[in-house]
Amino acid sequence: MAKKWFSRARQSHELVPSSEEPQQQQSLQPIENKTLREGTQKSDANGDEALLHDSHPQKGKRKLSVLGHELFDRGQWSGQFDFLMSMIAYAVGLGNVWRFPYLCFKNGGGSFLVVYALFFVFGAVPIFIMEVTVGQYLQRGAMEMWKMCPIFKGVGIGNVVIAFMCIAYFCVIVSWATFYMISSFNSTFPWETCNNYWNNGQCVTGKESTSEIMRITSNLSRYATISDIGGIQWELLGLMFLSWVIVYFALWKGITQARKFVYFCAIFPYFLIVVLLIRGLTLPGAMTGISFYLTPNLTKLTETTVWKDAGTQVFYSYGVGFGTLIALGSHNKFTHNCYRDAIVMCFINGMTSILAGFAIFSILGFMSTVAAKPIAEIVKPGVGLAFLAYPEVASNLPLKQLWAFLFFLMITILGLDSQVCMLEGLFTALEDTFPTLLRKYKKISLLLTCLFFFIIGIPMVTYAGAHWLTLVDAYGASGIA
Repeated sequence: MAKKWFSRARQSHELVPSSEEPQQQQSLQPIENKTLREGTQKSDANGDEALLHDSHPQKGKRKLSVLGHELFDRGQWSGQFDFLMSMIAYAVGLGNVWRFPYLCFKNGGGSFLVVYALFFVFGAVPIFIMEVTVGQYLQRGAMEMWKMCPIFKGVGIGNVVIAFMCIAYFCVIVSWATFYMISSFNSTFPWETCNNYWNNGQCVTGKESTSEIMRITSNLSRYATISDIGGIQWELLGLMFLSWVIVYFALWKGITQARKFVYFCAIFPYFLIVVLLIRGLTLPGAMTGISFYLTPNLTKLTETTVWKDAGTQVFYSYGVGFGTLIALGSHNKFTHNCYRDAIVMCFINGMTSILAGFAIFSILGFMSTVAAKPIAEIVKPGVGLAFLAYPEVASNLPLKQLWAFLFFLMITILGLDSQVCMLEGLFTALEDTFPTLLRKYKKISLLLTCLFFFIIGIPMVTYAGAHWLTLVDAYGASGIA
């Protein structure tokens, strides 16, 4: 029934005569009218059949979308699971292993999970399915799709603005992870001891989180306010530039051609998350962290901050409202079962966040036991929580250099695949809005877009960069803005 309804909807759009046709054409003789209608209906029927079978139109023929506009060859997913894997690569990312644990830690553990579950059921899943379905049906990006209801065109513009905010700082986080990954090749990790030039008197080996002292003293202690930018951290700038080069070459032929990249980014991080979880659960004190993670503090449920953080994290983690799901869905075949893929994706994403939470909080329980302090006093809840917990557990694994390298490689991959898919959503929306310019010169316009985001990310790799990133994350990705 759904396929027939879609077919009739397309036919009704394509058979509506244009108001711009000359008046003389409407006054043809009855016999000519009949011949013309029969020819038109036959042509449109063939066009509808081609659309339903998702075949490319022959050269010289026009292919129309349900909005009545000419449908360009957007590129389609060639494999049965390409679309599902692209959604996993996009949605399962830093929001799961970086942002979810620190917001959960900040808001009392179990209390945050209760509110998160409510937003998941009543908010994320319905909107996720809607965006994927509409993108597949209309074959358009986030801005152009709202021509079906022009009064809501501002929603599409809002999608682009939110994506713009997040794209601006994702590669900065990737540069952090890459910096840690390179530091993992040292025989002794820089965060294992306090015998480094950046350490201060607060650092005591084995009692404090030395990775936190490394981060704070090397980045923030000398420049404590957002106005004291200081200088550029050139190593981070170079790594951020490298990240943008990878993003560009992943997209320059279209995301549907980056199949191997999408599959690798979707599957490989799960291997490392499972390893991290198993190792974390075997550490002494792990159950202390798990208890903190699962036990709800009912008084926290009365705080508006918990509800705001849980709501924004659900939408952030599932990637709704960015326009990316609409763009990914627009590359589907018209008859693809997107409902099935969306449901599967929602549960995979939710379980990934839960597993990442178990991994992080088991490590925090271990850190609490070693330092003989409550979990709430071990580290400060903030955007760098994953960069404190992961180095700690890596230091306690056999072949620690290998595992530390793999852990930070995982974060790097998660950041890159989310960045690639998010930029695809933004660029698709702009490309549909300005097709003459951006579609004709796609490689050049994509290069200029990447260069633009690289430039606006420079303040976030200065010595006050963590302040700038927190500002953009709080007022761009969160619900404060």
